[in-house]
Amino acid sequence: MWEIFQTPELERALLIAMIAGPIMGLLGTFITLRGMAFFSDAISHAALTGVGLGVALHLAHDVYGPGMQLVLIVFCCIVGSMMAWLFERTSLRADTVIAFSYSGAVALGVILISQLKGYQSLEGVLFGEILFSSNQDVWMILALSAFVFAFLLLNMKALLLCVVHEDLARIAGIPIRKLNYSFVLVIALVIGFLLQQLGALLISGLIVIPAAASRMVATSFRQMLLLSAGFGLLAGVLGIAASAQLNLPTGPAIVLANVAFLMAAMALGAILGRGKLNRPSTSQLDRV
Repeated sequence: MWEIFQTPELERALLIAMIAGPIMGLLGTFITLRGMAFFSDAISHAALTGVGLGVALHLAHDVYGPGMQLVLIVFCCIVGSMMAWLFERTSLRADTVIAFSYSGAVALGVILISQLKGYQSLEGVLFGEILFSSNQDVWMILALSAFVFAFLLLNMKALLLCVVHEDLARIAGIPIRKLNYSFVLVIALVIGFLLQQLGALLISGLIVIPAAASRMVATSFRQMLLLSAGFGLLAGVLGIAASAQLNLPTGPAIVLANVAFLMAAMALGAILGRGKLNRPSTSQLDRV
């Protein structure tokens, strides 16, 4: 199978998938356990407005260049922080905040992009262009993954305790507000970094689906983490291989590989009587 990855474009795409896939799976574990799947979806779709603003304000001249990537990172962090602030400061339900942020940002983004020359590039923004990645992109995504892994490793017990019982975490002296904002910024950072490669419509699925699949078969939080990383890695490799062999769009092929793992995990979970891992228990904290 490896002979199909002989072109530089496919080699770089494979490296990015092998680096980003596991870290997105790990991040997705905490996102799904905290019920934030649609939060990551809202940020990724809101990034369309970031693309429109970046071009309209001449902050970036190329939709796929490093200037646009910086605009997307900053914009995603701002949107994520604003939604987190609204969760905290208003009486609106979280799903309501996500709904109007999602729909409003998408509408504004499409309007902005449609008024710009070259808006036909919208397809690439929506579905990603991982084959256009450069060597610099690979190194930057490697650095991003190392940072996210370090954040999750250092804050794993605190994040898990917040999932188990937020009041207990508060009693334990965990700075919940600071941790929540930090977690939101990490999600936004990952989406902003990878949106050009994976696409606004697809990136949330690549974060959430591996974690959902692992939840179907895992019997412990540790198993869920390991399986999420493994599913993210394998789906990335198989998706790119299928894309190269069958001449398919790369981003959607990776998503479909993830969906295939999810369906297989659901079937296996039903056979084994699993798929009922909800929130981790406090007894698992010492084993993390």
